[in-house]
Amino acid sequence: MEKSLNETAQLRTLESLSSDEQILCDVRQHPFGIIAVYILCLIGIVGSFFLVTVFLPDSFGESAQIYSIIAFILIIVGIFLALAMVIATFVYKQSRLTVTSKNVVQILQSGVFTRKISQISLANIEDVTSIQKGFLAQVFGFGVVNIETAGEQVNFIFNYAPQPARIAKIILNAKDDFLIQTGQTGSVRNSVINRQQQ
Repeated sequence: MEKSLNETAQLRTLESLSSDEQILCDVRQHPFGIIAVYILCLIGIVGSFFLVTVFLPDSFGESAQIYSIIAFILIIVGIFLALAMVIATFVYKQSRLTVTSKNVVQILQSGVFTRKISQISLANIEDVTSIQKGFLAQVFGFGVVNIETAGEQVNFIFNYAPQPARIAKIILNAKDDFLIQTGQTGSVRNSVINRQQQ
């Protein structure tokens, strides 16, 4: 498979999984999705530091005991916010979308102990769309990959996907190749290939 010109840590194309199945891409969410958490935590940490070092000493003056108690509480808050950033980063990085030559596997981690793993055969994928809304999504290159499934199966929605159009193309190409290999009816692309082979 041809490598992307802009391969990143969030979107890697790998070579092989086993003798009969290949990993075509392994996608992690774009870092932009966690920036809001970082900003809020950093504001809290800087605010706590400002209160302890600048505001509180002037406000309480000689009341050293009250200052010590409030300063201790604010330091604990700062430590808690830093820990929250680490946990949020860990949880965010666990979500991924893996496309193989046979299946699509989606792992959604919504908490430290909450994980949902879904798998769908390429044969059951109806369509894949990529959506990029807004200025920031265009500039930073992230969006949503929506995998529409056949029948009553739930659609896969992967938010903050890096290079969503490329991911959608990889999935659709993998589906077409899978249908050709298994001899199933396929998309327009398969019809064109079948005509060329005759």
